[in-house]
Amino acid sequence: MRQKDIVDGVAVFVAAAEAGSFSEAARRLGISPSAVSQSIGSLEERLGTSLFRRSTRSLSLTDVGNDYLLAAAPALSQLRQAAEEASGRAGRPAGPLRLTMPRAPFDLLIAGALVDFQNSYPDVELEIAVEARLIDIVKQGYDAGLRYGNCIEKDMVAVQVAPRSEAVLVASPEYLRDRPKPRVPGDLLDHRAVMCRSQITGLVLPWNLESGGDSVQIAPPAPTIVHDLASQIDLTVRGLGIVNAPAAYVSSLVGAGKLERVLPSWSSPMEPVFLYFPSRRHQSAALRAFVAFLKGCSVPSLNGSGQAKPTVHDLAQGVMAG
Repeated sequence: MRQKDIVDGVAVFVAAAEAGSFSEAARRLGISPSAVSQSIGSLEERLGTSLFRRSTRSLSLTDVGNDYLLAAAPALSQLRQAAEEASGRAGRPAGPLRLTMPRAPFDLLIAGALVDFQNSYPDVELEIAVEARLIDIVKQGYDAGLRYGNCIEKDMVAVQVAPRSEAVLVASPEYLRDRPKPRVPGDLLDHRAVMCRSQITGLVLPWNLESGGDSVQIAPPAPTIVHDLASQIDLTVRGLGIVNAPAAYVSSLVGAGKLERVLPSWSSPMEPVFLYFPSRRHQSAALRAFVAFLKGCSVPSLNGSGQAKPTVHDLAQGVMAG
């Protein structure tokens, strides 16, 4: 096999293997699906073996293809890193950076910092998916994600970017005006609730409330289920019912009189927020720049106090491991 033929099609093969489909690999690479198919077909012909099992509905690696991926992906990553360093991109971050995160971390931690980040790194092409669903960031082609600590796979590098916080029960004054205000957690069962469904179990998430040393789990009957936090808050402001939302997210609405605390001595603990990314993959210069940027940012309070927390520099030590 000629020297040139050794690397031809390898990047396309790795993209298709990670994406799980030729069409998704084509989208990520900015080429046509037929070009992906042709490139992989030529690679298989040169290697003298099939790398994929193909059907009309699925694409999977053969045993040879899996072994080839295990060797080719790290080698390709090293080549990309070498190219970045040779071209100076390691010192001048550029190119795509795809992130995924839920609504609350985006609004409370990221949105306010993006202008400064883009001003500092104008060549980085940011794409951010704000979504509640849990996804495989490797399979979906994301570089990193933000999630609460109890939702991160064990094989990820995770860097804490915000401390533990709390969610609080709130409702609009209009909703509470004509109804008996809850005095104990059990009273919540007689109220309308705005809730969400677990992306892991498929079950409606109950409210796990704590007060002092006491704890209780409440599952209001017949809730309105809405997965987007901003929509939950909007419906609550409009008088639909009671919602259990991050304290920092609703603090300004409570201060403006658009929402009122319900059972103010009770709240729900929330896990810390982590930035996470695959440990086995080379981190691009754009991702390294984003991590370094977060290390220099102050972490806002997620409990609605409005006071800034210390920087995340110490929490992010060792972030480039893996």
